Amino acid sequence: MPTDPTIHPYDILTTPTGQHVQIDKVMTPIIRDLWRLEFATTGCCQDVGEATAGVREKRETALGYGGDAFIDYHRGWALLKLPIPDAMRFVEMLAGTSTFGNRVRHPWQPGSWRMNVPLESDGLADSALLHFPAEQLPELADLLHSR
Repeated sequence: MPTDPTIHPYDILTTPTGQHVQIDKVMTPIIRDLWRLEFATTGCCQDVGEATAGVREKRETALGYGGDAFIDYHRGWALLKLPIPDAMRFVEMLAGTSTFGNRVRHPWQPGSWRMNVPLESDGLADSALLHFPAEQLPELADLLHSR
């Protein structure tokens, strides 16, 4: 379980590997359907900016990230964290849909998604971070549920 304070209401879900994890309530149907579709996930958040601000406010020690500019930029953005192969397969699936195709194929436009892979001291991280407007969460949940 996470060591940072909980910010968003959450459900406890059992992962496909049997672990019990906290999932933001708004993300729960998306995560369940991603697992059903055999995508692995390593993290998620229904509003990264809000969560970062909340953790910063409640935490006794500094985060090491999450300054005002970070929080302002990420407010209203949801996050899915998937192993790189699953992230690529997921984006490919979304690219073939009328709802999300342009959002994942055309970066830096209103409503578009961002994908990045953090650099670590020994190379690239194992997981990709998919950021997208949180207002798209209901559409994403509907799309995944229909698959």
